[in-house]
Amino acid sequence: MNVSLAMTAALYGSTVVNHMQVTGLTKDASGNLNGARVKDIIPGKNGQEEGEFTIRAKGIINATGPFTDSIRKMDEPDVKEIVAPSSGVHVILPGYYSPSDMGLIDPSTSDGRVIFFLPWQGNTIAGTTDQPTEITTQPEPSEKDINWILSEVRGYLAPDINVERSDVLAAWSGIRPLVRDPKVKSSEALVRNHLITVSPSGLLTCAGGKWTTYRQMAEEAVDEAINVFNLKPRHVSQVPDISGVGGSGLVADGAVLDGSCQTHQVRLIGAHGYSKTLFINLIQHFGLETDVAQHLTQSYGDRAWQVAALSSPTNARFPVRGQRISALYPFIDGEVRYAVRHEYAQTAVDVIARRTRLAFLNAEAALEALPNIIDLMSEELNWDNKRKDLEWKESVSFLSSMGLPKNFLGLSRAQVEAGKVKQVDSAEHQASSRTGKQIRCLRE
Repeated sequence: MNVSLAMTAALYGSTVVNHMQVTGLTKDASGNLNGARVKDIIPGKNGQEEGEFTIRAKGIINATGPFTDSIRKMDEPDVKEIVAPSSGVHVILPGYYSPSDMGLIDPSTSDGRVIFFLPWQGNTIAGTTDQPTEITTQPEPSEKDINWILSEVRGYLAPDINVERSDVLAAWSGIRPLVRDPKVKSSEALVRNHLITVSPSGLLTCAGGKWTTYRQMAEEAVDEAINVFNLKPRHVSQVPDISGVGGSGLVADGAVLDGSCQTHQVRLIGAHGYSKTLFINLIQHFGLETDVAQHLTQSYGDRAWQVAALSSPTNARFPVRGQRISALYPFIDGEVRYAVRHEYAQTAVDVIARRTRLAFLNAEAALEALPNIIDLMSEELNWDNKRKDLEWKESVSFLSSMGLPKNFLGLSRAQVEAGKVKQVDSAEHQASSRTGKQIRCLRE
């Protein structure tokens, strides 16, 4: 979703950059913000000097989630923090633990927290916790939280089904940026939704909220920016064609780009040519496996045509195209190339976690796929061996935060390629992942 938003914004004229770190904010002689100092961290990964420069701006919007206060302190070092970070841990179990078309949510757990148990991407996702946490770029789930989720889950399964710690395919922790209203005296007054504030020097901060209200948050933040920064919305005479079909007049969103808010009309990239039967066209045209074609259309919409076209021939009678990067899941090589060429992917972690969901689904499967992913990205980005070694090291470190067992962290690339990673899934799980069959374990 986040990548789709960025790509849609780019097609409408925004300049989008990835892996650009904000190192400071600049002010004019009157003390008003007029820009930001940023650093491109990608050259450093290639052994080059990281370029740092200043971007001038009429206004700055701080929408950085759990890192909100770090930006606010660049503006006002002594400002009172407003973010109350909360950790939410999730675990992934094999798909046979849940039906493919039914989930469960229970607000009455042993300690009053809410827990859910849902089918997701051929597996089962269970969570979540809600605990105060430190802010870090790579949060890790604690064993205490993982075991609490497993303990709660056992109560919903048939008596003869025992969920074990070894069943966990992946586990991760996300940071929810709950916020306190700085205008409220009570330090415990958390805002239920989102909060928009403007500092004396003009830093507009939009914090809190959640994915389900992102369009409302964006609309209110932009409306406030227009007012605070004295911006003049302009009419767009040439409507961009983001349908991916080509030609003119193909964006049938009903959006009137006259400077007024059109968020209720504008669809995201990939939506215009999507249909529930699009996957059949992909199978017929490219010779893809059914689950691969379904995955591509559900993940990329009409952009699935581009992804499929970038996939390699299999040199088999069937499937004709689409070499899997993991035998257990429908992700294919064309997605890696598409991620680099169209989705701003610059690291292997970008691909396994932020473009595909492989790391979230199965940490060991992601480790097994890493050599191939790094090689594909190397072809696209001209990486040398030193950069490829760095990608391996940083990706394995990242997978440690996704539940990769500690005894795998020391494996070399050569060892992984030689098959040293144990097969996590049983033959039964492999069959259920490929065919969609599920064993109904939930109590009626």
